[in-house]
Amino acid sequence: MDAKSLINLSILGYWVSFGVYTSFWYFGHGERSTRGKVLMAALALQLLSLMCRGMAIEYLPLTNKFESFYAFSFAAFLVLLWTNRVESLLYRLTLFGVGYGFLIAAAFWPKGLSYPPPLMLTVWYVLHVPLSFMCYALWTSSLAAGLAYFRSPDRKQEMVELIDNGFMYGLLGFSVSMLFGGLWGYVAWGDYFLWDAKVVWSVILWLFYSACIHVDHWPRLKGYKPHLAVVGFLIMFFTYVGTSFFISSSHRF
Repeated sequence: MDAKSLINLSILGYWVSFGVYTSFWYFGHGERSTRGKVLMAALALQLLSLMCRGMAIEYLPLTNKFESFYAFSFAAFLVLLWTNRVESLLYRLTLFGVGYGFLIAAAFWPKGLSYPPPLMLTVWYVLHVPLSFMCYALWTSSLAAGLAYFRSPDRKQEMVELIDNGFMYGLLGFSVSMLFGGLWGYVAWGDYFLWDAKVVWSVILWLFYSACIHVDHWPRLKGYKPHLAVVGFLIMFFTYVGTSFFISSSHRF
């Protein structure tokens, strides 16, 4: 199959998966098995779409803005499937809503093929970017749990556990991702650290969530975990979207 056929199949997969995800606004209110099947079907379609793009360019399909938003939405929906057991409707719809918002946003960017520039042609890029997106999705899960915490008095302990899991696993993954990013920076730009907006805000993000996982040692702050989850998401959102798309940065592709 040639590149043109693959990209057409990829775009078709995007719109079909978009339709299946849209149905989740209805099925997300239902029982666990049904909503899980809907998510798995949509994720499979989305993964197939991304794989078609990867085969067309023979590289990781994260080379333009459409693919960036599309891949992050995939990460958010994957975390939602992982936490499908959670029965808080507000949690599910918040996490789903963020992923769905990025899925819609992807539609406004050109969907054609973008071949990777030389600075992307390293294994460290392939390891760094997808792992970062998964960490962003985990912190989005903390946001969803934080908002549900305020509206679900009977589920506060469960929401705190979800917040903690997002904080911890997100930070662990992001720490590894930053190591890969430093190696990528050395290969691409000749240095492990740059005074670049994306890099600096990534360090700020890492420091923020590093502090969050130590809140249990500060008794007066333990009750503010939901608030920190919201603030952390705003910092993450600016780190990802603001510095990558609207500020002059070496990470704009």
